[in-house]
Amino acid sequence: MQDTRAHADILRRLPLFMAAGDDALARLAGPAFVQQLPRGAVIFAQDREADFVHVALEGSVALTARAESGAETVVEIFRAGEAFLVPAVVLRLPYLASAATLTALRVMMIPADAFRDALARDAAIARAMTELLARHWRLMVDQVVDLKLRPAERRIARFLARRIAEEAGGGSAEVPEPRGAIAARLGMTPETLSRSLHALEAEGLIRCAGKRIDVPDRDRLLNHRREPR
Repeated sequence: MQDTRAHADILRRLPLFMAAGDDALARLAGPAFVQQLPRGAVIFAQDREADFVHVALEGSVALTARAESGAETVVEIFRAGEAFLVPAVVLRLPYLASAATLTALRVMMIPADAFRDALARDAAIARAMTELLARHWRLMVDQVVDLKLRPAERRIARFLARRIAEEAGGGSAEVPEPRGAIAARLGMTPETLSRSLHALEAEGLIRCAGKRIDVPDRDRLLNHRREPR
């Protein structure tokens, strides 16, 4: 019972479940459990049956997809407070990508049956799922536009700007993930990522400080549009 209350409190603080009623939270929290995983741990594999909803509590996760040729890339990076690959659970289909930790990770795992039951019973969770899937759809379209139309520096600028609150004006973007994973997510080589970061820094748009990148003016960075030379 103590774990159920603690897990319900965790869920209640997450944007996805803030509007859920107490009964729905209890149904989700009762069978849920939290795992602490090291960097590099595989959470689930591509094509495996979707048996849990995973919610990152601390750390970063990479979703990676592998083609028939064996080529592999990072599809998306998820961070604390985000649920990942929920559609597979909702649709009772296998995962379209694998998930592995990019940093040490705390993750809550909610059994698929319990999640589908709460989704069917609680209108607030159903609404939250609609919003989550809509955000993920927009994210996917934005990625396609990134890869097809935007140059490398523009992609990086947008990636960093999204890690700073819009109302802040400026701040520090934490980037604890390996640079290779970030480069793959942005559809470029690590060398291109490095060159582009140096170019943005030379223009005064960012200041690189290890696992942190300082952004003096978020809007200026977000609106950076210089074409590659």
